[in-house]
Amino acid sequence: MSEIAPTISPLALSVLELLDERAMHPYELASTMRERHHDEFIRLNFGTLYHTVEMLERTGMIASVEREKEGRRPERTIYQLTEPGRELLVSVVSDILARPTREYVNFASLSQAASFWSVLSATSLPDPHASTSTSPPGSCSCTISMRRRQLSS
Repeated sequence: MSEIAPTISPLALSVLELLDERAMHPYELASTMRERHHDEFIRLNFGTLYHTVEMLERTGMIASVEREKEGRRPERTIYQLTEPGRELLVSVVSDILARPTREYVNFASLSQAASFWSVLSATSLPDPHASTSTSPPGSCSCTISMRRRQLSS
């Protein structure tokens, strides 16, 4: 996993996942998170969301692509996922799925990960049959292996 991955918050992970689908502005991100019940696992308020978006942009994980203005409303910045952001997303989700823990933050992220299957490609998933694998049958790594075969077909 990358050096940033251990410090990524569930909110940042959710932002990356949503921007992997399409470019959005922060208000749209928040609305989509609420529609999908991410706010049940994530402390979601506009202050933390805007701070997280700013941090992700500063580190190059996302980039602003356009500013839109509708009528008298304030200008909105639309963000998209960058290639390094996508690599981080795949790395973090793969790691969460490969090494589940009982810790609440990881449990919440693992619950989110159920909607992230489309993010993972067959080549990005860890190989449970590698010589370093000690995963028993039925473990998450074996589940990932089955998902890899589904994605490859």
